[in-house]
Amino acid sequence: MTSSLEMSIPRARSENITACVLTIVVVFFSILAVYNLLCEQALISSGLWLAFVAFQVWSSSKTKGSFQKFAIECLGDFGGKQFVEITPPNGVPVKIRFGFHLLGYRFVLWTVTLNKVDCVEWSPGQATGMAGRDMKDWSVCMWFRHDDPTRRNEWSRKPDHDIYIIGPSVRKEETEAFGLSFVDFLRHAGVPLVRGKGDACFERVATAMG
Repeated sequence: MTSSLEMSIPRARSENITACVLTIVVVFFSILAVYNLLCEQALISSGLWLAFVAFQVWSSSKTKGSFQKFAIECLGDFGGKQFVEITPPNGVPVKIRFGFHLLGYRFVLWTVTLNKVDCVEWSPGQATGMAGRDMKDWSVCMWFRHDDPTRRNEWSRKPDHDIYIIGPSVRKEETEAFGLSFVDFLRHAGVPLVRGKGDACFERVATAMG
């Protein structure tokens, strides 16, 4: 592989709208809470609101690894053009990176070693299962092996793997089209994926045959 590979990840307009609305609501009520505290009004409710927001930011920052990573991911929710890329290897192993372009800047959100990718599949969410029809909640996910042998999720069908959701939750046809494109992208990068159980699952050759 002599040049970088990159493909765009689609976005759902509804997700951008939801993120903007939620952010406006949180910012508005946070400013109102600060104003109330300065004016010594509604002290308990304003204090509880600010404490709740602070806890959510702290918890999310801890989950993401740092406040910087949390802030960058929030920034990407406001319409950044998402991408996935595989750059030419300066060493081994090669890595696959997920990120977004925004205002002329390039941000990388998450990285995983390419040789740890084991499976790509797409499936519906709970809403489709409960309704018995397509509720536009299909999504593509990628299974990959993690490095910690002591961390096993026995409730998962792949206890020694983690899962990463790629792209938006949309109707089945859109999800399938993106899923197939992503599989071709990984194949072009050298990941030997073959069709697994069902039409919506592609596994690494060694996994599929074993």
